[in-house]
Amino acid sequence: MALSEAERETIGGQLERILAYLDQLREVDVEGVPEYLGAAPADSALRVDAVGPMLTAQQALAGAPQTRGQLFAVPKFKD
Repeated sequence: MALSEAERETIGGQLERILAYLDQLREVDVEGVPEYLGAAPADSALRVDAVGPMLTAQQALAGAPQTRGQLFAVPKFKD
């Protein structure tokens, strides 16, 4: 697939900005920074996942403005 001249200019400009940003990142001093930090440290105080009390379908749907059988009915948002 060939790009038009306008597409080449647009993409070329975008690529130049990306490369300039990467050059800026190379200037950041990362000495002593670990390569990867997880979202939750290993000694996290988060609770262990455990199954708790569950609602029946009727209880879960009790406050729904519209239902279809045992499902929540939502307005169509995409053609």
